[in-house]
Amino acid sequence: MQRAFVPVMLLSAWAGLAGGAAQAGAWPREAGETFLSFGGIVALSEEDGALSRIDPTIYLEYGLTERLTLGLDGYAADDGGSGNLFGWARLPLATGANGDVAAISAGAGAVLVDEDDTEAAARLGLHWGRGIEEGWLSIDAQALLALSSLSHEAKIDATWGQSLSPRWTGMLQGQVGYGLDGDAYAKLGASAVLHVAPDLDLRIGLSRAITGDPDAGLSVETWWRF
Repeated sequence: MQRAFVPVMLLSAWAGLAGGAAQAGAWPREAGETFLSFGGIVALSEEDGALSRIDPTIYLEYGLTERLTLGLDGYAADDGGSGNLFGWARLPLATGANGDVAAISAGAGAVLVDEDDTEAAARLGLHWGRGIEEGWLSIDAQALLALSSLSHEAKIDATWGQSLSPRWTGMLQGQVGYGLDGDAYAKLGASAVLHVAPDLDLRIGLSRAITGDPDAGLSVETWWRF
């Protein structure tokens, strides 16, 4: 069961559906441990499945104490037409008798509101997680506000992760939200995590929009812990 919770602590690295900043997750990073994820989301054309662009992502997390986790995350998308970069902190709120974990995160950074306009922004997140037999369930809600224009966006992610074998973990996720331009969206996705070494994982995921932009996305990330 303990092995199954390695991916739980790495939920922060999931960015395949969002096309944007990774989700923080409810579980705190162990004090003194660093987690680094970097990779990209490959956008595929709806018409012929050809590569249309690559959107890079990066995520860094550090356990400052047993309760306080600090992080940095960012992404670029739409050929540099959108993206953001945030520093943040996460604190647990409560741990339920049935093993439920709740946490809150807050961050500050910059967001690209159009191709030539970058604004300071604030971000707030609420996170819930529950360990289940050989896996986990989680819900992450996040809201972002651009401080000059007051443009805002919000999203909710629901994730089910399951250990498939000592070397493989599978994840299914759904996401709903709206972007800075006010367009609502919904997405579904699945990914597989290969545990390459005790401190290294490789995640490959595929996402599909069920509203809005119909293009699919293929994401590849490396997850490092040290």
